[in-house]
Amino acid sequence: MAVLFYSLIVFKFVSGYGDTTTHPGLTDEIVDFYNLSFDNKLTSEEKEWLIRGSVDEDTPPRWINHFYDPIYQQGWTGQYTGWLP
Repeated sequence: MAVLFYSLIVFKFVSGYGDTTTHPGLTDEIVDFYNLSFDNKLTSEEKEWLIRGSVDEDTPPRWINHFYDPIYQQGWTGQYTGWLP
């Protein structure tokens, strides 16, 4: 029980993917790569929209969309969460 409690505390402060750092950074690099690879370039304004969207994607309840099964083409159903008030 102590290990579980300790893990919850430690994992709260350790994060490999920050919604305000990692996602916008990846999106910025992806847009740059896209603009180098294709003739139909994205504008700076469109790039900012995409970056803003990558940050907003992790605000509740949008993060649920991360749980998508492309094989069965089904998103998160909440089926196994039990009773929620």
